[in-house]
Amino acid sequence: MGSPTGAAATALTPVVADVVERAGFVLDDLDVRPAGRRHVVRVTVDTPDAPAVDDGPAGGVDLDAVAALSRDVSAAVDAHEESHGAVLGEYTLEVSTPGTDRPLTEPRHWRKAWLRRVAVTLEDGTKISGRVGAVTDEAVTLAVEKGLQEVPLATVSRAGVEVEFKPAPEAQVEALQDDRREKEQR
Repeated sequence: MGSPTGAAATALTPVVADVVERAGFVLDDLDVRPAGRRHVVRVTVDTPDAPAVDDGPAGGVDLDAVAALSRDVSAAVDAHEESHGAVLGEYTLEVSTPGTDRPLTEPRHWRKAWLRRVAVTLEDGTKISGRVGAVTDEAVTLAVEKGLQEVPLATVSRAGVEVEFKPAPEAQVEALQDDRREKEQR
């Protein structure tokens, strides 16, 4: 038998996912944790679309849309609590988007990181720093110092976006765009 917190997350996931999807977002994570006599419900959402070949890196999410989503999620959770019996009791709702510290664990995360610089640790301990290019369900192409390198996602132990303060080198961007176009034509 799961914990009450796990049961609350399980019960709320379809309710929250429905509201999130209707608002045009993707439910990235739903976490329910006790906080004293209350619970904290953390909902992390993202946009569904990855940048196209000729786009720059993905931009941020519209904060007004997240605020509206927060109100809608709150109303849906309250309605669920009333109609199904209170699972949470008093709770605090936090709706946010993934930050740059979100680990890249799914192909969708890698696609959203198009042209971003990432730090990757492979299962064998090898560390790679590169810029994200084409992504399939099995691999990601990274622009590294000496050209392009294809990295099987199954070999990635840990990966995350690095914060940059200058634009990507044009030669890397062009190489990644050409590579992605070629792969998308296959």
